[in-house]
Amino acid sequence: MVTSEALDKRGVISAVPLAHDRGAEKMQGRIQEILIAFAVMTLPMLIFSGLLLGLVFHYRITQNDFTSGDLAFDSNQNDPNVYFVRISATTLTTVASWSSTIAPILVGFGVALVSYPVAKGLLMASENHDVAQLPTPFQLSLIVRMISSGSFSALWSWLMYSFGWRGRRERQGRAIKSLTTILTLGIFLSTLVLVTDTWLHFATKTINFIQVNANSDASGLGFGLYQNCTNVDSTLLSCNLNNPVSGDVLLNPDPMRILSNISDTMTVPIYSVGQDQYAYIASPETSRLSLLDYTVSTYAIHSQCSPITSQCASPSNVSGVGTTYKCPFAFQGTVNTAVGASNSVTMAYFTDSAGFNNNTDETLIGNPYYYSAIILANMRNARPAALQNDPEVLSGGHGGATIVAVGCTSTVYDVKYSSVNGTIKNWNSSNSNTSTTLIVQGTQRHTDVGNPNLIQAASVAGLGNSAQDIADQFALAYSQTALAVASGAFEPRAALASQVREQILVARVPKAPLFALVAANLLLVLLGIILAIVALITVRGNTGEVQARLSIPALVAAPFEVRVARPVNEVEDMYEERHGEPGPRIGFTKAAEGGWVFQSWRPN
Repeated sequence: MVTSEALDKRGVISAVPLAHDRGAEKMQGRIQEILIAFAVMTLPMLIFSGLLLGLVFHYRITQNDFTSGDLAFDSNQNDPNVYFVRISATTLTTVASWSSTIAPILVGFGVALVSYPVAKGLLMASENHDVAQLPTPFQLSLIVRMISSGSFSALWSWLMYSFGWRGRRERQGRAIKSLTTILTLGIFLSTLVLVTDTWLHFATKTINFIQVNANSDASGLGFGLYQNCTNVDSTLLSCNLNNPVSGDVLLNPDPMRILSNISDTMTVPIYSVGQDQYAYIASPETSRLSLLDYTVSTYAIHSQCSPITSQCASPSNVSGVGTTYKCPFAFQGTVNTAVGASNSVTMAYFTDSAGFNNNTDETLIGNPYYYSAIILANMRNARPAALQNDPEVLSGGHGGATIVAVGCTSTVYDVKYSSVNGTIKNWNSSNSNTSTTLIVQGTQRHTDVGNPNLIQAASVAGLGNSAQDIADQFALAYSQTALAVASGAFEPRAALASQVREQILVARVPKAPLFALVAANLLLVLLGIILAIVALITVRGNTGEVQARLSIPALVAAPFEVRVARPVNEVEDMYEERHGEPGPRIGFTKAAEGGWVFQSWRPN
C-alpha cells in the first residue's frame, strides 16, 4: 500500500494511506468543474462572435443596381473588402469589445483545464519514482501560482525563474513546461483578441452611404417639341408665334420667364466640352432635382463668333452721329451714336456661309445657320485701354462707344445626356433637323425679344481685353438667348431613365479586422475544446485527487491540519473547522536559526 506522511495533533509524523485505495472516498465534482471551465471558455466567445456576425449580416446593405448603366457612379460602396452595415458603428464596436473584455478571464479557466493532465503527470512520476519529472519546492510554488491565478504575473514569475536563476536552478519537468506552454498560449490568444478588437475599432467608421432606387416620378426632366412644332417647313412659325400685321409676337410669356431665369419649368444653363460651350434646355435646380439622377433628351445650341469689324468699317466711317458699315456680304447700314442713342445690336441672318443671301424669310435655312451682328456697347463710356489699339474695335465719333462687328455660326443639336449627382456625363449630341433649327433661329429673328440680353452681354464683354472676348461673350449670350426665346415650342418630357439617391449613415466594417477578431475568438474556443477533451481523458483514476491537492487551500492544510491525508470529498473537508472542531491558529515564530517561520497553536 502506498502511504503518505502527515503531522498528527501532537506534531508526530505518521503514515496515512493515499486516497486511491479501493473503496476510499474521492474528491467530488471534478467532471462538473471541467465542464464548467469548458463552457466558460467556449460559450461566451461563440455567442459574442455569432452576435457580431449576426448584426453585420442582418443589417448589411449593398449598392442597389443602377436604373441604367448611364447613371452608374464611381464610389467605394461596392468595395469587396468591406461590409456596409445599417447600424451604429458604436453598437458594433461595443459588441466586439465584449470579446476583448472577457478574453483575459478565460485564460484562468484554460489553465484550470490543463491542471488535470499536469496532475496526471505528477501522479505517474510519483508512482514510478521518476524524480527528474517532479518539481522542486520552488517549481511547485510556481505551478500552484499559475493554476490559481492564470495571470501574466504568474507567468512573469516563471520567466524570472527560468532566465534569472540560470546556472542555479534545477531542471524543469514536463508538468511545469506543459503548464507554462498553455498559459503562454492562452495569454497570447487573449492578447490577439485585444489587438484585433482594437484594429476593428479603429477601422470601423460611420460614413454616408448613397443608396439608389428607381424613381417613380420621372416627369418634367427632359424636353421635346410640341406636336404642332415637329414639322415646321415654313418661315411663318405659327407653332410658337402669332403673326399680326404689326409684327410677330410670342404666343405665351414663358420664354420671358426663362430668359429672366425665373421659370419653374425650364432654364438654359451652359455645358462645356473642352473649349466648346453649349446652351441647353434643362429643368431648374430644385430640392427634388438634387436627389435625382436621370438620363434625358433635350435641345442645345453652340455658337461661334469672330470679330470682322475691319472688313465692314474703318475709322474713316466714324462720325459724331453714327458709323456706317458695309461688309463684303449682304450686311450694311449705320450705327446710331448720336446724342440720346442707346446701346444696340443689329443683326442679319443668311442662308449660306458666304453671307450672299440674307432673305431667310423666303429661303429655308440649314443647320448650322449663319448671321452677323454690329454691336454698339457702352455708349457714353470710354473704351478700355486694352481695346484702344485693337483693329477690330471702333470707337464712337466722340470716343463714347465701343463698336464691334462679328460673324457667327450656330448649330442646333438634339442632345441626350445623363445627370448624376448634379454632374453631367455621357453628353451625346447630333444635329437637329431643319424644322427644329428654324424654330430656334426664327423665333429670335422675327421678334428680337432677346436683344436686351445680347446688348447687356456685349456691354459687359466690352469692358474686356479684346474684340475676340466680345465676340465669344456675344456667341454664348446668343446661344442662351435664342434657345430661351424659342422655348415656347418645347414641352417637358419624362426622363429616359431616372433613379432617386438616398443618403444614409452606415457603419463601414472592413472584412479583415472583423474576421481576424472572430478567428481570434474561435482560437480560444478551440483551445478550450482541446483542453477539455484532454482533461476528461486524464481525470480518470486519482488524477482528480492530485489536481485538487495542487490548490492553495490543500497546500495550506498540509502542514497544519490532521485530516490532510484522509480521503475526503472536497478540499474543504481537510479542515477541522469544516467539521465544527476547533482547528489550529496560525501565526509566526522566530526559529532558532533566526528566521521567522509559521507556527500553529491549539486553542485551549
